[in-house]
Amino acid sequence: AGVVIGLLLLAGGNYWKQYKIKRAETASLLYENLLADLQQGKSDAVSAAATKLMQDYDATPYAGKSALLLARLRFDAKDIAGMRTHLEWAMKNAVEASVQHSARLRLAHLLLDQGETAAALALVNTKDTNGFTSEYEEIRGDALLAQGDRDGARRAYQAAVERLPRASSYLQALTMKRDNLGPEKTP
Repeated sequence: AGVVIGLLLLAGGNYWKQYKIKRAETASLLYENLLADLQQGKSDAVSAAATKLMQDYDATPYAGKSALLLARLRFDAKDIAGMRTHLEWAMKNAVEASVQHSARLRLAHLLLDQGETAAALALVNTKDTNGFTSEYEEIRGDALLAQGDRDGARRAYQAAVERLPRASSYLQALTMKRDNLGPEKTP
């Protein structure tokens, strides 16, 4: 009986591995076709494939990337509510941390554009910035500036400058944002 159970467990384990590999391959092919459709401007096909990836293959990295693509398509169509929905989905469900951060940062920008500074600040108040610290600090600075807190904005921009690689082409623009606020007030 023990041998039979062992063989059944081994067969079940092999089946599960093959099933996961097949799903990953299918998701990869679907995403590859989605990108080809995107290059050809077939937005309906892109939307359908991305939705399928998000619904049926949500445990793959392609689902989160698809949500970001759908958010971009919604932005291009001036559908801000749809964009927000897809960014929120990617932020909460994407498998890859970098996709979650990208979605969070894009959503924070959107919220700032919509005048929702408190919501944008809440989004960027995260401990794990996973290599995106400069971007989070810049958005924090933008939100604080929108709220009228010039000193807080200056400190956030300074933190963003300090965390940006010295070779970054964006360093000059970020430094200019900070410098445009003038010197910090002394107590």
